[in-house]
Amino acid sequence: MEKQQKGRNVGEKEGAQPSRNSGETGPEPKEHRIDIIEISPKVENWIGSVEKAEERTQSQTQWPRIPKVPHILRGIQDFEKFYEPRVISFGPHHHGKSHLHPVEMIKPLCAKKFLADSNQDIRALYTNIESNIEAVRKCYDCSTNEYDDEALAWMMLLDGCFLLYFIHCVARRNQSKLHGLNVKDHLITFVHQDLFLLENQLPFGVLKLIFEGAKFNDGPSMEEKIKKFVTDTGRPTGIQLQEENEEPSHLLDLLRSALLGRYRRSSKKKVGSQTEQEREAEKKGESSLSSGGEDGGSQPKPKQQDEKKGKQQDNWQSFRRIRELKAAGIYLKPSRTSSLRDISFKSYFFCGHLKLPPITIDDSTKPMFLNMVAYEMCPEGPDDYGVTSYICFLDNLIDHADDVKELRSKHILYNCLGNDEEVAQIFNEITNDLVVVDAYGDVKAGIQTHYDKRWKTWIAEVIHDNFRSPWTITALIAAVSILFLTGVQTYYTLPGN
Repeated sequence: MEKQQKGRNVGEKEGAQPSRNSGETGPEPKEHRIDIIEISPKVENWIGSVEKAEERTQSQTQWPRIPKVPHILRGIQDFEKFYEPRVISFGPHHHGKSHLHPVEMIKPLCAKKFLADSNQDIRALYTNIESNIEAVRKCYDCSTNEYDDEALAWMMLLDGCFLLYFIHCVARRNQSKLHGLNVKDHLITFVHQDLFLLENQLPFGVLKLIFEGAKFNDGPSMEEKIKKFVTDTGRPTGIQLQEENEEPSHLLDLLRSALLGRYRRSSKKKVGSQTEQEREAEKKGESSLSSGGEDGGSQPKPKQQDEKKGKQQDNWQSFRRIRELKAAGIYLKPSRTSSLRDISFKSYFFCGHLKLPPITIDDSTKPMFLNMVAYEMCPEGPDDYGVTSYICFLDNLIDHADDVKELRSKHILYNCLGNDEEVAQIFNEITNDLVVVDAYGDVKAGIQTHYDKRWKTWIAEVIHDNFRSPWTITALIAAVSILFLTGVQTYYTLPGN
């Protein structure tokens, strides 16, 4: 009976059941019993971790997280060269490393200069940062466990002041102030590169706490200097981008937004009149495709897109190189903006134009793109894969140095490395561990449609093979003229003429 008292009856009686109306008695019924199992402290901890994780996700809304490079990318060759700082650390991820100590000693000097130029009190700034220290900890997770609130707040203040003073000097082309602090030109270059590493970021909210009370005697505000400094990175000079309205997570996020950009194409016709535009284009023998979505360019019809999507994607690799596209009558032109999204294709009577945004390639390009790709791979990163899509698309076009040379000749790529083969190698290496994100499927579909019309390709091949220089065109005109004049002369020499 003691066992029956400890159990709980969850089943029904089994065995022979006597009739209610009869006086017969059957065998004693059997019952299913389950013992009550107490949850151990270990399982309670597991359950608690799930509940805490859910609460943590909901409460993490003030400032976005600054993640580390995903584990899948940590096994690549030269990881430290492209993902870890060379001369200076910002934030706790790489703070205290021995090779970064020389520049660490310069941070107090730069902080003093920045506070003097911005007319701010260091004690007030420190108090403001320490009052938001919990939000700072949530940005970095476990990397801040070894620092108490005071040490972490001081790190944010010192790093933030150095970063803002560096931008303040560079944006105004006043590097002489940095030279006076023993920051030479080569060091300025390396600091500039370390500013845009994923694991070397400061929350933009922390920077805002430092510069929002700044009062400079002259010139633009600190926020305008930051935007100018970032948008001037990685883009050809003289090309302006429309600014983003959303507050960035950090400098790398702001640079990514500047490169992707947001461009608008004015149109007097409504979206509903798109069919009429397509009909007019067909009558003129012209069609256009753009990756900009709502920003510009007519889109292919859904029915045609669905029927040919698989074939177009399979055949894209057969003519992906720029040289092969040129032989098929598809020529390159620079886009109106330097936004990486501004990629479009137009097909005409017997040729096509592929427009690509201008870009500058230098020593900082590879680490910059690699860290942006790593940022887009993180769960906390943006989900549009804008930079990853652009790199994969450009890798489809570039295989060898002659492809880079063609981009240079069209003023699309500005090579500061001096070696075209090295530029081709950069894009081929960046895409080694990437999953291809096909964000430019419409552009590829337009190219494939143009390529499938063989008569256009044949005309383009004849022009490409036989009229590469003005001398061949001049020789053709001369030959036709001689034949025409010979025919006229022969006609008039006949009797009766």
